[in-house]
Amino acid sequence: MRDLSIVTDTLRDLLTTAVNTSPLFGGAPPPFSVTVSGQHPQTPGLSDSELNVYLFHVAPDKHLANSFWSQAAQHGTTPPVASEPLSLDLWYMVSAQSKTSYVHEQQILGIAMQAMHDNAILEINAPTPLPGAITPSQATVVLEAPSFDELSRLWQAFGLPLRTTAEYRVSVVFLTPDTIPADAPRPEIVNLVAAPGFSPAATPAKLFATRRTLAYTAPGPVDETVQLSPATTAPAPGPAAANQEVVLDGAGMLPGDHVVLVSYPGGVRTETDVTATWVAAGDPPFRLTPPAGAGAPAPGRHEVVLTRPTEPGWQSNAVPLNVAAWIDPAGGPLVTPNAQGRFSLTVGNVPPAGVLLRLGTTALTRIGAGTPQPGQWRLQGATLTFAAPAGTPAGTYLVGLRANDVEADPVKWAVVP
Repeated sequence: MRDLSIVTDTLRDLLTTAVNTSPLFGGAPPPFSVTVSGQHPQTPGLSDSELNVYLFHVAPDKHLANSFWSQAAQHGTTPPVASEPLSLDLWYMVSAQSKTSYVHEQQILGIAMQAMHDNAILEINAPTPLPGAITPSQATVVLEAPSFDELSRLWQAFGLPLRTTAEYRVSVVFLTPDTIPADAPRPEIVNLVAAPGFSPAATPAKLFATRRTLAYTAPGPVDETVQLSPATTAPAPGPAAANQEVVLDGAGMLPGDHVVLVSYPGGVRTETDVTATWVAAGDPPFRLTPPAGAGAPAPGRHEVVLTRPTEPGWQSNAVPLNVAAWIDPAGGPLVTPNAQGRFSLTVGNVPPAGVLLRLGTTALTRIGAGTPQPGQWRLQGATLTFAAPAGTPAGTYLVGLRANDVEADPVKWAVVP
């Protein structure tokens, strides 16, 4: 998006609809003329009453401005500053005035504030930043609490009498470049520094972390790669299992060590030796792939430890490993509805309870039988069927599947016509 007036027009359209359909006037336009304007408050209006939505301040978003320097960015999950869009917070003054009645101006201001409260997440008809742009984008609308002195100084700067005013912050709005900067050149020289040697047999093994390279295709299509540590994996059938491989990093590990999965069903610690079913052949670091089917681990937060058959009773420190439900990425990232408006996905490892399905940011309701109606979803075997909530604006929405507080890979986006 390059045009900030798109945000102002979106707010103005929202408030115009709210005023013209308010229950305060029986669902019809008010009995007096009202203009909803984005102009400077000094610009005179022709109507009896005027509701003004004025963009008076623009500032960089504090949280995203330094995201490159966060810990996640140093692991390669956030692009460098040159590739980031300009992230802004927009500050609006919402005020009302009437030429004939204070009742009129307070009525329309109250309607406006209620409408912005009810639409705290604003759908903007502009794409999200590249790569993999999605339309519509979203921003939050927050009622701020400036002091009386701050508002007085603003109106004094306008050279106008003080009006009843509400201040709102709309964030985050992205101004995106036309193209993404070229990738940094690949290293030509790599310097390695050797550490002093040690004997693994004489050194207790210590685990550092689990990690996984998540590779998926976003709408565009755009191939994305993200490093996950702690790792999140899912039991996937057949060739799809290769994309779920987890690397167990540590020091002092021996080829004969056993990998043990630690779970806490019902709060009780349970240990399962998964060496034979999870671990790929080869020397450490161990590569783990959870099996699909009857031996699949339940979704949730687990731990991994090592044991050593030659040292009975010894166990390494634990490192976290998350197990999620699985969504089949086959067929590309976009999924379209059938003639009845329902979407279908192939999934696995979805438990009977503790599951949240989202379309964008909207949670859908699970049903156990029947055909999903708008805003509902149902699981039948390996097929998950859902319908978008009534009134969902046309656009492309990420399908989020969370089981026992662990999010599945982002591999499917629903295209709502």
